[in-house]
Order: sequence, then C-alpha cells, then structure tokens
Amino acid sequence: VPVDGGAYQARIIAPAINGIIVPAISILFATLTSNTVSTLRQRQIDIHTNLNSEAGDLRVLSMLVDAYPKSEQKARCREYLNQYTCRLIAESEDSKTSKVMFGSTDSEMNGFVATLNELAVDMNGNISPPDVVLSQSYGAVVRLNTIRSSRITALQSTYPSLHYGILSLLASSICLAFLLETNQELLIFLNAIQLRILWTMLIGSISALSVVCWDLSFPFTGSYVISNAVDQLKTIRDAIRAVTSNGDYK
Repeated sequence: VPVDGGAYQARIIAPAINGIIVPAISILFATLTSNTVSTLRQRQIDIHTNLNSEAGDLRVLSMLVDAYPKSEQKARCREYLNQYTCRLIAESEDSKTSKVMFGSTDSEMNGFVATLNELAVDMNGNISPPDVVLSQSYGAVVRLNTIRSSRITALQSTYPSLHYGILSLLASSICLAFLLETNQELLIFLNAIQLRILWTMLIGSISALSVVCWDLSFPFTGSYVISNAVDQLKTIRDAIRAVTSNGDYK
C-alpha cells in the first residue's frame, strides 16, 4: 500500500490524462454532440416546413377541384384528396411505429394525375375543367409530390445505432477519466461533497444531452413536437369530407 495515498502515481498519470486523453475525447464528444443536435433539429424544422407546404397545396387543390364540372372524375379526385390527407395524418403520428420510415413515395396523387389525364383528353368538353384550372391542378400535384419526397427523405434520414454507441462510449470515457483524476485516495473521493456535486453535474449533463437527442429523433412525440402542423391536416380532411357528404359535386 503506498504510504503517500497514491499521490506519486497520480502525478505520473495526470499529465497524460489532462494533456492528451481528456482534451481529445472532450473535443470529439462536443463536436459529435453539436452536429447531432443541430442536424436532428434541422431535420425536424424541414419536416414541419414540408407539412405546412403540403397543407397549403392541399387547400389550393381542393378549391381547384371545386371548380371542376360535376362528373365521376370530380368525385374521384375528391376521394383521392381525402385519402391523401388521411395518409399524411397517419404518417405524421408516432414516428417510432410509422410505416413511412420504411415506405416509398407512392401516394394517391398517382391516381389523381391519372384522373386529370382523363379530363384533359375529354373530346366533348363536358367534364373537362377550364384549361387554366387544369394546368393549376397539374402544378399543385407536382408540388405535392416534390414536397412529399423531401419530407419522407427527412423522416428516413436518421443516425444509425453506431453513432449513438460512439457518443455513449465517449461520454463513458469522460466519466472514467473524472474518476481516475479524483480517486487518488478512496476515502477522499467518498467523503468530499464537492466531488460528489461535480460528479452529479457531469452525469446530469450527459443524461440531459441523451434525452434531447432521443426527443429530437422522433418529431411527432416528446417536448420538441410539431403536432400543430398535423392539426391543420385534420381540419382539411374534415372540410373535404364535409363537401363530399353534401353530394353536390356529383
């Protein structure tokens, strides 16, 4: 047992820990954590923006469909809008179980375009809307498909488990370095209230960062939630169903 309480060994190992190991690990941990939080937050903002854009184009497309002559094609377009809105709501629920994480960009807009093509080639002109309305409808569908592709790409762009495993390893290394530095003599570490406070602050900071990263990974749940963008989709869906139930489009 060292008579100096391990002070000599501590003086030998301290330069290596404080001069090389701890700074390197701390800088790497801080850089990865900063990039992770900023990327996840930007991903959430992109999803929120895309949802708002889709909601706006859905309103425009719904008003354009109202201008179509009464026909079977108009009823079909209205149903496609209702189904697409329901799909958006389903994709914007709990992202931990959402099928969009593994899905494709196919949607009801493909059928909507096919119906627009039927209206465009109508030779008699009885069911075809004005050219301006038809052109704007095509434009709205193209925008919806583009925005949907961007939103799904953002939803599917997540960090792998290896990334979080590396962050956990770096955080554990910092905690281990703290213990090595402060545990020069076991009794001092166990009885010093100041060291306990510093240890609590270290563990609390790492735990808080873990919670933030976990919360940002799922944009439709938790504290960083964007549910207000989903609420407007439900309003649009109810409006479409209300017009459909009236039966005045047939």
